[in-house]
Amino acid sequence: MSTTDQRSLTEIEQPVGLRCGASSPEMVQQLVAPVARRAVEIVRDMCPPTALSRLVTPEVGLHLAQRAALTRRLRAATGHAPTRRLEVTGVRTCVVSDRAVEASCVLREVDRSRFLAMRWELRHSGWRVTVLEIG
Repeated sequence: MSTTDQRSLTEIEQPVGLRCGASSPEMVQQLVAPVARRAVEIVRDMCPPTALSRLVTPEVGLHLAQRAALTRRLRAATGHAPTRRLEVTGVRTCVVSDRAVEASCVLREVDRSRFLAMRWELRHSGWRVTVLEIG
């Protein structure tokens, strides 16, 4: 802001993440694609299961860790390495209430596509994924 700019800080256009508060359902829209990508990377055993521990409930984290362990066992038996290219498309969100948001997206790889659905709930410590389904 220059010295000649007479607008207050609240009138200046701010990025979406700063405009909506931490408890705003609109904040979830920005988190869907990165969380979906990271969840599939965990399931594919490309990153540690704790990578999303701050954004998912312990139950969802345990489910992701179990699927990663299955992938690790399958990869040891077959020797098949995962492809690195992963594109998130078709992100959709539905605000169920001011404390719950449901979202879905499609994750495209070179040889397959996956559908991912998740439910976000506002907890005392912020937005958390309480349900995560990967197809």
